[in-house]
Amino acid sequence: MQQDIALSRRGLFKSGGGAAAGLALAAPFAGLMANQARAATNASGAQTAPVASPYGAIAPVADLNTGLYLLQLPKGFSYRSFSWEGDLMNDGQRVLSSHDGMAVVAVTSGRTPEVVLIRNHERGAGERMVVPGNAAAQYDNVNLNGQHPGGGCTVLRIRNGQLVDHRNTIGGTIVNCAGGPSLWNSWLTCEETTESLVSQGGLNHGYIFDVSSNPLQTRATPIKGMGRFSHEAVAMDPVTGYAYLTEDSRNNSGFYRYKPTSKQRAYGALAQGGTLQAAKVVGVERANLLALDGPRPSDIDKVGTTLAIEWVDIAEPDAAPTSHNETGSQNPDTGSRTVAGPFAQARIAGALRMSRGEGIWYDGRGTFYLTDTSFGYETGGSQRAGRGFGAVWAYRPSTTNPERGTLTLIYAAATMIAGNNPDNITVSPTGAVLYCEDGAAVVDQYGAGNRLMGLSPAGEAYIFGKNNLQLTAADLAKAGRTGQVRPADYRGNEFAGATFDPTGRTLFVNIQTPGITFAISGPWAAGNL
Repeated sequence: MQQDIALSRRGLFKSGGGAAAGLALAAPFAGLMANQARAATNASGAQTAPVASPYGAIAPVADLNTGLYLLQLPKGFSYRSFSWEGDLMNDGQRVLSSHDGMAVVAVTSGRTPEVVLIRNHERGAGERMVVPGNAAAQYDNVNLNGQHPGGGCTVLRIRNGQLVDHRNTIGGTIVNCAGGPSLWNSWLTCEETTESLVSQGGLNHGYIFDVSSNPLQTRATPIKGMGRFSHEAVAMDPVTGYAYLTEDSRNNSGFYRYKPTSKQRAYGALAQGGTLQAAKVVGVERANLLALDGPRPSDIDKVGTTLAIEWVDIAEPDAAPTSHNETGSQNPDTGSRTVAGPFAQARIAGALRMSRGEGIWYDGRGTFYLTDTSFGYETGGSQRAGRGFGAVWAYRPSTTNPERGTLTLIYAAATMIAGNNPDNITVSPTGAVLYCEDGAAVVDQYGAGNRLMGLSPAGEAYIFGKNNLQLTAADLAKAGRTGQVRPADYRGNEFAGATFDPTGRTLFVNIQTPGITFAISGPWAAGNL
């Protein structure tokens, strides 16, 4: 396929913080970009260091439940940890490992309201996640020499900041990385894989499942119309009912949407069918959005650039992985490669390519924020595209033409200290963006560890919190988790599943390994979150 896009066409995007393909910078991003120059940036506007946090410096803070200093947070913030891996749950099962994507899916009414969370477990083969009393909640029951598809989800209920109930609600899936809340108080869990276990007596994987907060209601039905690929996350548009989907497959990642046939907003509606589509940059065939201009040409060169987007249909969303061949100077992974079936169809139709699409979140105001965790060039001699420190994009559907929209690059990290592979992302009720890092432990003025990063109104990344998990045998004995968790330094492990409750008073978040969930509260009004 022809990958060398003529300079005259690439010139459409040489606009810095201004227009692209004839579209002015979308108004909701004007505040994000207007003061970008205040941050330390390179010539392309990628950030080279964090800005000062509006919440001030961070320091180790003691967990209100265990007394251990598990997180670093700003002054005035507190937190509780709960649902550690190995804890006994209310359904008689043990909490399994690898806590990942998560969302608040409901808040119950009554004198003592409960916040209802559903959490992913990004597990491959291993112990089965059992849902007692509901065999229909188990997707793939294959037994692989004593190992099983070990992924699934847990539902948690929080009352007055304390965990009151947690139990499994789906099992038999694998690599449940992220997902997103539906429009009907359930969770759409995503398998980040295209694994097939059919030859071993099992099922195909790589699907999205609608997961109920009532474990007895969940039906482990793959929504095949939403595509079979390495799903990362999903966010739904409450105006149209469309679902926007990210793909995490190194330099073979599309950006998709699903238009459901059913207009019902009810559990199971998405499985009734729909149309899968992929995003295409208007006027450019097979655009590469892997890095800003540098060692190789790319199809975007400045933070703040807005691209016009249209959508192309994917005829066979459940197509198996296939061989796909692309060459050219803009493709750092040339030659024939095995890619997801929907991605191959998307590229043939001219759709764009990202490096590794990760989190996506709807802000309640008409904008979807999504991350590309490896946007940029790797450091070192080869400087291959799609192996950098990451970026945050904003997609805004057109209010007048549902087949069009705009995609704006609002933030890119040029160095590890500026941003270390943004993964899960969330938006606070105030409209502010916060993302979870998923790279090696960053060493900054607060020591080593992965971080929670906020974006200021000017689109500048700042440090909100930091992983401080350094667990000794004595610490685990104090926490009552001896034998559940191995003593080790876990500061390099990722944050995941950040999500605010609807009031904005509490931020829930996970550390993946060892699996722990946290509820953070404090003086949010001191900053923009």
